[in-house]
Amino acid sequence: MIYVPVFLPFLAALVLGLVGSPVGGAIANAGLSFVVFLLTLVVFTAPGSGLIHADGLGLLFGVLTGFIALTTALANIGYVRGAQARLATPLWRLYHALCQVVLGATLLGLYADNIGLLWVAVEGATIAATLAVSLPRTASALEAAWKYFILGGVGIGLALFGTMLVYLAAQPALGPGLAAMSFAALSAHAGAMDGSLLTLAFVFILFGYGTKAALVPLHGWLPDAYAEGPAPLTTALSGPMLNLALIAILRFRHLMQVNVSSGGTAMPPGPFLLTLGLASIILTGFSLSRRRDARRFFGFSSIEHSGIAAFAFGIGGAAAIFGGLLHMLLQTLVKSGLFIALIRAAGLRGSTAPGHYGFSHLRGMIHSNKYTAWLLGGSIFALSGLPPSGLFASEFIIISQTVQRHPWVTAPLGLGLLLCAVAMLRNVAPLVFGPAPPHTKAVKAAPEMHLVALHLVLAVGLAFAMPRPLFALLSTVAGALK
Repeated sequence: MIYVPVFLPFLAALVLGLVGSPVGGAIANAGLSFVVFLLTLVVFTAPGSGLIHADGLGLLFGVLTGFIALTTALANIGYVRGAQARLATPLWRLYHALCQVVLGATLLGLYADNIGLLWVAVEGATIAATLAVSLPRTASALEAAWKYFILGGVGIGLALFGTMLVYLAAQPALGPGLAAMSFAALSAHAGAMDGSLLTLAFVFILFGYGTKAALVPLHGWLPDAYAEGPAPLTTALSGPMLNLALIAILRFRHLMQVNVSSGGTAMPPGPFLLTLGLASIILTGFSLSRRRDARRFFGFSSIEHSGIAAFAFGIGGAAAIFGGLLHMLLQTLVKSGLFIALIRAAGLRGSTAPGHYGFSHLRGMIHSNKYTAWLLGGSIFALSGLPPSGLFASEFIIISQTVQRHPWVTAPLGLGLLLCAVAMLRNVAPLVFGPAPPHTKAVKAAPEMHLVALHLVLAVGLAFAMPRPLFALLSTVAGALK
C-alpha cells in the first residue's frame, strides 16, 4: 500500500502534462492531491518494509505533506482561474505535472529507508521545483531558476559525496550491500561505524541537505525562488521540501550521536547544527527589515524557521528534538496558510503575478475584505512566535532546553528571535489597517480563505491541545532520535 501514494503522483504527472485545460488541470490536480492525502492516512495501517518503509517520522510528515498538497491544490484552482492568460496551455500542463512530481518525490524521500533513495528523492524534487520556478519565462524568473539550479546542484553534489562516505563508514559494521544503506540497519550498528569517516560525511551532508533546507550560508536561492515562481509553488517550497531536507539532516545526525554515545570516534554533531542554525536565525533577523516584497520577506522567514529546527537538533535530547519537530509541523501549517492568503490578497489588488506582492501594494487589506485582512494579519502574527501563536509552544520548549543544556547561546538565540518577531509585527498593522491604494473596492471573501482559517486553527490546536496519539508519536520519534 505504501507504494501507491508515492508513485501515483508520478503517474498522474504524465497525464496532467499531456492533456487538459488550465482550469481542468487545476481541478484534476486537486482531486489527485485529495486521493494522495487519504492514502497517506492509510499508510498508518500498512507502513511497508524494505527500501520504502514509513517509520514514525515518515508517517507524521507524510500526512502533513499530503494535507499541505491538498489545501494548496484547492487554492490553486482560484489562482489558475485568475492567471490562466499569463501562460500558454502547455506550460500550465507542465506546471500541474510538476506539482505532482514535487509531491511524489517528497513522499518518496520521507518514506525511504535507504540513503541513496533519499538522495534521489531530494534531487527529483529539486529539479521539478527548478523547472516550475522558470515557468513565467521572465528574465527575473529565469535568473531565480538558474540560481536555484546552481546552488541546488552544489548542495546535491555535496550530499551525494556525503552519502557515499556514510556507505564507506558502514563497511566495518555491515559490509557491502543494501544493508549498509538502510537507515534502520545503520542506526542499529552506528556505534561500530568508522567515526572519522562518519564525521567527514556529516559535514558534506549538512552543507548538502542544508542547502535544500536554506540554512546559511547556502540559502541565497530561496528568496528569489519564492518571489519569482508560480505563487502556489512557494507553499511547497516553504513547507514540505524544507522539511524533507531537515529530516534528512536529523536522520544522519542520529547516526553521529549513536556513534559518539557508543564510544566511537565521531565528533558530536551538536556544534555543527548549533552554528548553522544560529547563523540562519541571526542573519534573518537583520535581513527582514530591508525586504519590501512580501514573498521575499517570507522567504527569509523560512530561513529563520529552518534555522530554529536545526538549532533544536543541535541542542540534542528528546525534549529539544520534540520541540524542533513540533516547530516544523506548526510552521508548515502557518506558512502555507499565509501564502494562500497572500495569493488572495494580491488577487484583490489586480494580479497574482510576480512583482505584485509589495507591502505597499497590499496595504490596507481591510478596505478590500475584512475576512481576508484578519486572516492575513493573523497568519503573520502567528509566525512571530508570540502567544497565542502555536509557534510560541515550540519555541518555548527549544528556549527552555537551550537554557538547561547550552546557556551560553541563550542570549544570541533570544536576540535573533526578537529581531525576527519585531520585523514580523511591523508589517501587520499596515497590511491590515493601513491606507489602501487608490480605487480600492470592497469584495467578497474567496472560498480558499476558509483553508487559511483551518491552518491557523490546526496550528493553535495542535500546540496547546495536542491530541494524545500525536503527542505519543512525536515523543516516540524524538526519543528514538535523541
